[in-house]
Amino acid sequence: MNKNYIIGLIVGFVLIVGFAGFLNYSDKKSAEKIKSSIPRIGQKLWTYNMNGHVWRDYNENDNDASKEEIILQVQEPVGNGGYTSYHLLTGNSQVPKEDVWIGEGSQEFLIGKTLYSYYPKSFEFYEIVFNGVKFVPRKLSEKEIKTILNNYQIIRVSTLHKGTYSVKYSKNNNKFVILNDVGEDFYKYYIVPNESKKMEIDKFSNSFKVYDKVDIKIQRLEGCSKAYPCYEIKIN
Repeated sequence: MNKNYIIGLIVGFVLIVGFAGFLNYSDKKSAEKIKSSIPRIGQKLWTYNMNGHVWRDYNENDNDASKEEIILQVQEPVGNGGYTSYHLLTGNSQVPKEDVWIGEGSQEFLIGKTLYSYYPKSFEFYEIVFNGVKFVPRKLSEKEIKTILNNYQIIRVSTLHKGTYSVKYSKNNNKFVILNDVGEDFYKYYIVPNESKKMEIDKFSNSFKVYDKVDIKIQRLEGCSKAYPCYEIKIN
């Protein structure tokens, strides 16, 4: 067999193995990055004071058996349809120690002394309120959303229904959030391009930052259809 041919086969094999290893390494890194952004099972995140009606970040000195404070701890969801589930830790016999289901795939975040939640399935924001017995979500108004996301431009879904939405690009006003004001379901919808030199997804799946003029689509993986229409935004 030709010597050069054998050498070529060996080099080709090494390149293939190396490339496969690189892909595997990249996948692992991506998975680790996603995993690191998700609260760990068993992690205690927030403490709620029933007397002061305020939330705060959990502190290791907080007492699990307190009769005045409630601690939310991440629990592995079991058969709950993807709902965010937190185990309720409290010493108050008036408050049931039961799972707290906030929303489907919801993303909770603390601002000041208030705990909020973003629902990716509906592009909506809620405040998590304790009603004396359990936690319930209260949907935020547009005015309230403008307060907690005060440096974002709001784009209403009702406006997107009318056709392509155009807005002038500005370096000083380059954050946008899609507000669902028509009650639609946005399950499996995503914003494209979701990461590039011109734009990137921000804190929530319905928010993004732009760094240049760019054409944006909000769509499902399978593309546009009558049942699941796409929405277009032009930053020009």
